[in-house]
Amino acid sequence: MPSLLTLTFLLPLSLAATTPIISYASYSTANCTAPIITTANVAALACVNIEDIPINSFSAYVSSGACEDATTSPLLSLYTEAGCVDGTVVESVGLGAETECFQAQGVTVVSLGVECA
Repeated sequence: MPSLLTLTFLLPLSLAATTPIISYASYSTANCTAPIITTANVAALACVNIEDIPINSFSAYVSSGACEDATTSPLLSLYTEAGCVDGTVVESVGLGAETECFQAQGVTVVSLGVECA
């Protein structure tokens, strides 16, 4: 029988294998050029609060995992309120394995959420 310690380490590994993880970076400049303001990794169905700083562009990609339902793909949503509050989405973008750059033009992003849609 596995110990509690073993189960604690196996659970995150099995979750990561089936859940998409999105890597995100925000920039103070257009076209995703340095310097980077914030970086974060967000799993599907999770919400991550980030720095409350205006950005001009952001990049994101699926760094690992995939949606369980093959007919859906990861969707990253940027929110203007902490805790991914409904009604505060500034932008939502579909993502793949390649890093993509998106323009944001002075938007203040406070939290990030990911879902399969």
